Amino acid sequence: MNTAKTDLRYLWCVACGILSFAWQLNSAEHSASGHSEPAATPPSAHAPPATKPAKPLELPSDLTIGKSTNDNLSFKAMPEYQLRQSAEAVEKLQRVRELRGESNELFEVTKMLREILNSGASKDIKIDIKRLARLQLAEIAEAKVDYENALQLLAEYIEIFPTDTIVPEVLLRQGYILRKMGASDLAISKFYLVGTAATRLPVEDLLYSQRVTLTAKSEIADTTYSQGKYKEAAKFYEVLLQDQSDELNRVVIKTKLIRALADAKDHNATIKQGLDFLEQYGASEYQAEVRYLLASAYQISGQKQEALRELMRLLEAVEVAPENLASKWKGWKMKAGNEIGNQLYLEGDFPNAVQVYRGLVGLDTSPSWQLPLYYQVGLCCEKLEQPAEALKAYSEIVALAQKDPAQLSENLQFLVSMARVRIEILSWGLSLGAVPRATAETKVAQKQN
Repeated sequence: MNTAKTDLRYLWCVACGILSFAWQLNSAEHSASGHSEPAATPPSAHAPPATKPAKPLELPSDLTIGKSTNDNLSFKAMPEYQLRQSAEAVEKLQRVRELRGESNELFEVTKMLREILNSGASKDIKIDIKRLARLQLAEIAEAKVDYENALQLLAEYIEIFPTDTIVPEVLLRQGYILRKMGASDLAISKFYLVGTAATRLPVEDLLYSQRVTLTAKSEIADTTYSQGKYKEAAKFYEVLLQDQSDELNRVVIKTKLIRALADAKDHNATIKQGLDFLEQYGASEYQAEVRYLLASAYQISGQKQEALRELMRLLEAVEVAPENLASKWKGWKMKAGNEIGNQLYLEGDFPNAVQVYRGLVGLDTSPSWQLPLYYQVGLCCEKLEQPAEALKAYSEIVALAQKDPAQLSENLQFLVSMARVRIEILSWGLSLGAVPRATAETKVAQKQN
């Protein structure tokens, strides 16, 4: 009710002002034509006469209520109706953000945004709505794997607001979506456009420009790596590391560089970068992975002792690492330990090999991990002429296999059958007082690993 009264008072004031202006204009015309009769009294005669003549109303380009230029009007705030409409618009925007995850969110968001655009909300809010609408709808479409629609909405945003500050980020998002679609080359093209768009930003946005450009360069390198173009990716990572920005995560980029070099089979470069990494970031959470890649490069290059040294250092690092890092490094410990054990076995160092294998068994309870290790333990014990220990290891394989035969792959089933053969041979030998030796044919576990 109060709102209605306020609106009526406002309309009445405007009407009186227009009538007053009309009467004054009529009076001026009569004077100019020579008529001497007095001017008629306007409806606002009870008010004191104006000391200055009224000026013609100058209509600005923006006709939004409250922005028209007139000496008689001085709005200190938006009219109550517009304030109410703008408040409702803000409330609906908040509701839009809360709709994520609901099954009908696309319909609800579209409905709300349309209501706001058709309301009497302020022009600034409507412009913000147009921006937000495309970004929100694009985000929803992407979440629903409607990538084509998401790309279209983002493209419309760039077309309508080409000078907007967040255009580089919109281009980044397009690149991410294209990469999800498998269009890696198109994604890289978008990432290159990010740098171009960032150069158009004003000087005060220099830090933002640098950040978004570095992000685009990093995405180019990562996308190139995901394409299997490891040599090219390594070059991109090297270029990134040359940037002097203190906002670069050099540890991560250096790790990615070493991965790319290892996958590119550039073993000399892998060794060089790996040693440099350990010298600079020896306490890094990526230490275990880098040591493993370094050991692999040494191994392939024929430097077996150096490879074994790095693998042993990896195991030592895991033993003294904090619990959170030790859990992260568990996989690298398993790989490194398995390779160390196999290397020791091939070199005939059976006492140390069997210790390594036994130490690895408890790291994982899956049959695919434990059964091959128990088989290797059995082979080592046979080589060491410990038939009872070997028989125990092979029997463990059979017992584990019987717990859940459905989990066993074809290779594991073959391994179990080989373990049964070794049990029969060892049992027969022990009954005769002989010690059967492992033959070359029983080295099947190496094939499994």
